[in-house]
Amino acid sequence: MAIYRFDHIRKATEDDIFFIRSLEMDPANTFVHSWDEATHRRNIADPAFHYFIAVDIEDHQLGYAILMDNTPGRVEWRRIIVARRGDGIGKAFMAAVLDYFFTVHKAEVVWLDVYEKNDRARHVYRTLGFLEVGEDLAKVPGERLVIMECHQPR
Repeated sequence: MAIYRFDHIRKATEDDIFFIRSLEMDPANTFVHSWDEATHRRNIADPAFHYFIAVDIEDHQLGYAILMDNTPGRVEWRRIIVARRGDGIGKAFMAAVLDYFFTVHKAEVVWLDVYEKNDRARHVYRTLGFLEVGEDLAKVPGERLVIMECHQPR
């Protein structure tokens, strides 16, 4: 059965904000920060932000990702949440977004920070080619964030 299995990505619109906020407010998503509706509206309109929705073959929303242009060639992965964990949706979604940024957007590096204790996410990121390159001890007081980078395949 293909329903509710990742099929492709699409750019998010303001119509997706309710879905995005519902995932952010889910208590299961403890490692993900949330923004209010007004912030999402501003960011969706800002060309430096890139919002994507993971969808199945019937266009059901499965998750979302937010990335942001930093300096030329560098893109920061800000958020990813999928509604169902353990099905491989998140990994397939991330792979499709990375492919977009390396082929269409011409990024050279996509980077992110992740809580050190979020072993599941760190494992997925490593399988997608991210390498741990540093740490941030100041962004979230009392927490160690691991900085990871994925470079454009040559």
